[in-house]
Amino acid sequence: MTDIYRSEKLLFMRIFLLILIFIFSFQSLSKAEDVMDFEIEGMSIGDSLLEYMEENKIIEEINDETISYYYDNDYVAISTWEIKNKFKIYDDVGVILKINDNKYEIYALEGTLYMKEKSDIKECYEKQNNITSDIKNSFNLNIEPEIYFIPKKQLKPHNVSTKIIDFELNRGGVIRTICFEIKPGVRENSDLNLLYVIVNSPTFWKYLNSN
Repeated sequence: MTDIYRSEKLLFMRIFLLILIFIFSFQSLSKAEDVMDFEIEGMSIGDSLLEYMEENKIIEEINDETISYYYDNDYVAISTWEIKNKFKIYDDVGVILKINDNKYEIYALEGTLYMKEKSDIKECYEKQNNITSDIKNSFNLNIEPEIYFIPKKQLKPHNVSTKIIDFELNRGGVIRTICFEIKPGVRENSDLNLLYVIVNSPTFWKYLNSN
């Protein structure tokens, strides 16, 4: 009876250990595929922009119609240029906020990198691929990204090409990188090619797909 009891106890402990391993592995994978764990200049989805920027500066950006972009009367995209001195990687960071939300919760983030003057678009693609690999490795993603170009007829006059790489996460939301090839002499402010790293919350991504 003692040997049988010991065998059953050992079997139970092994099963319990396997269950624990499964639980922790699943939690690790889930965390790895949560957009809220992805940071751009220290900011994450779900944070309040008030943690990083003074309210009067946020309001100024929201009301500056030359810079801000409105998604009907639902969301607004603003720049955090006022705090660019704190940035370590990106040249600018855009933030999506819900209109009339006095908590200023972040629903999406957009990090912008300006490519070197007169640089070939292949340099942007190379950097985009490196960032994509970093995202996949750091998040331990078991999904392949979707890679595509925007059709030429849908591009704006200053835009020569647009290459997009998307990671649509299992728990919702998207991590996206975009290379914009800019036509020299057409765009008013800059001829530089642009690389964007974008994090869309499940809520905002669902909104974009339904509008």
